[in-house]
Amino acid sequence: MFDPVSHYRQHTAVTQPGRFVAALDALPDDVDGLIGAVQNLLVHYQTDKAKLSPEIIATRSAEVDLRWAEAMLNRLIQLQDGNLLSPREPAKRLLCTCRDFAVLLCAFMRQKQIPARVRYGFAHDQYKPERPMHDHVLVEYWDGQHWRYAESRLHVLPEPLLNIEQKHFPRDLFLSGGEIWRQIRAGILSERAFSGYHFNDDYGQWTVRNLFLLDMTSLCGYEPLMWDAWGVLLEEKPGARVTHVEQLELLDSLAQLNVCDASDCASLRTALLSCSELCCQHDVHSFSPVKGAYRVSIHEIGEEACVR
Repeated sequence: MFDPVSHYRQHTAVTQPGRFVAALDALPDDVDGLIGAVQNLLVHYQTDKAKLSPEIIATRSAEVDLRWAEAMLNRLIQLQDGNLLSPREPAKRLLCTCRDFAVLLCAFMRQKQIPARVRYGFAHDQYKPERPMHDHVLVEYWDGQHWRYAESRLHVLPEPLLNIEQKHFPRDLFLSGGEIWRQIRAGILSERAFSGYHFNDDYGQWTVRNLFLLDMTSLCGYEPLMWDAWGVLLEEKPGARVTHVEQLELLDSLAQLNVCDASDCASLRTALLSCSELCCQHDVHSFSPVKGAYRVSIHEIGEEACVR
């Protein structure tokens, strides 16, 4: 029987620290301490760019394509040798996205034997309900009794969220890709609300489907970059409405599953891994805003696996 607590305690190829495993020994054992460690190591290449010089942004933005935790740790040690807990100026931190905050935190948690998984979904800008929703990634971890969200980006909000703990982040402030898919299909939420500046229902539905697929893929053992694509994501025109009846029926059924339940989580994994059009099995094509298009094998750890 599938045991998610045991399963998500194990590293994936993405979160495996590899030759830098010993560097993680000095990290704290508690969730708050691990979040603090991640905050000291990473800086968002867009939302935190005011902390960086234009030269750093211009010359180092390719760091956002370091998909493997081992590659991230390698670059971090290049930037500043020594203990990972040593205070770092923003210029000595790794340029990244919210996905990388989540991946590194997940890697640290798993190394400390805390079951954790990277979740992809949506949140309101600055977590204010009057602001538009955008794609976001955070960590879900097992606290011994429940699956909880941990948010490692609260420290950069211009206005603090009152009475909100970063290690007990409210589930209503972040909705997974499957939760959003279920709500737009039921007409509870508008598809257009997820289309960004396209203001288009079809684009919104396509975007939600993609984040739902990224989230399920993460639950199945590969934590993708936000711009990774495979299967149907490569075959369809960007922004084109998903109309394939069998795909819609499968997505609708998977969106009803509660992945905090062991049986439902096992069912989702089985269904996705058996669907060749949706499952990420070998290579992914990445469409990076920095590096452009390239291909990488998900079974080869290290950026040397990139093929232009």
